[in-house]
Amino acid sequence: MSDLQIGLVMLGMLIVAGVLAFNWWQERRFRQRGEEAFAGQHDDVLLGQAAGPAAMVTRAARHSIDESRIEPRIEPSMDQMEPAQRFDPAPKEKEKLGDVPREEIDYIAELHAGRFIAAEKLAKLQQMSGLSRRISFAGLNPQTKAWEALKPDGRYNAVRVALQIVDRSGPVTEQQLQAFAEAVKAVAGEMSATAELPDVAPVLEQAAALDEFCADVDVLVGINVIANSGQVFHGTKIRALAEAAGLHLQPRGVFHCDDDHGGTLFSLDNQESEPFLIDRIRNITTPGITFLLDVPRVANGPRVFDKMIGMSRSFADSLDGTLADDNRVLLNDSGLDRIRAQLRAIYAAMEKRGIEAGSPLALRLFS
Repeated sequence: MSDLQIGLVMLGMLIVAGVLAFNWWQERRFRQRGEEAFAGQHDDVLLGQAAGPAAMVTRAARHSIDESRIEPRIEPSMDQMEPAQRFDPAPKEKEKLGDVPREEIDYIAELHAGRFIAAEKLAKLQQMSGLSRRISFAGLNPQTKAWEALKPDGRYNAVRVALQIVDRSGPVTEQQLQAFAEAVKAVAGEMSATAELPDVAPVLEQAAALDEFCADVDVLVGINVIANSGQVFHGTKIRALAEAAGLHLQPRGVFHCDDDHGGTLFSLDNQESEPFLIDRIRNITTPGITFLLDVPRVANGPRVFDKMIGMSRSFADSLDGTLADDNRVLLNDSGLDRIRAQLRAIYAAMEKRGIEAGSPLALRLFS
């Protein structure tokens, strides 16, 4: 083999390696920006692997998440609040049902007392540090004999306290369950109440199985609008198009398309690392933008996906851009149909499991 042939072979290998490295870098950046796009609503920072078309990314690496970003902070601290204000478990209207302890996703302890349990005393459990998991409450209504979300002025002899066993950080650990159980026992002792706690082993098995299911359906769909070679999109034009389409710019620099109740249907983000911050967007230029759909958190996914596709095509026409997946491969109708088929399969699996996408239960589970 001549020196020229050897040189051509080596050059070909370098080109292939470069393409693979570029695709890996593009995919990694797509996932990171996708997670940041939804962080303003539910603080989910996930990594994952490509599945099916490159525009569809699964987020199965659920154990590598920084757990400190999963649970919301409670402000102000107890020392800064009046006693009557220290505990208000009433959730937002949209997630009211999801905040009540649910056997499907929670480890539930029950407190029983001979006298009424003061709701503010449960604040110690609500503010437990180190667990990085959602804690929810319910009281047994003495009139209806039904469990309900705790009311600040409610009077209960029996209260349920629950630790969520799975979220996007992964399944609960035995240490977390034990710490939670000890805290519940301590609070029960202070209130002269008894605490009924389930066995830990079955709950750990339940959490592992549920986490495996969640990893299968935890999917982020992204559609890119990319500029033609040598061209860029200007931030002022992107903002004008987004606002005309009814999108709202969030403080983190991501546009959100909301439903009638204020929940996010999908988002629009900069393909580059710089967010569309309101005081900087006029100076931003970018080679592409990305529309993102957080599948398990959105109801009617195929219909929302079609709305996202329609909007991305409108942007592409106005910006003189092209629809592409994360590898800059042009998206055609057959590729979009494959994504729709995958979406239908995911939604069917979630419905069969009893966890419908976009429901209060799903919003809690995929947080």
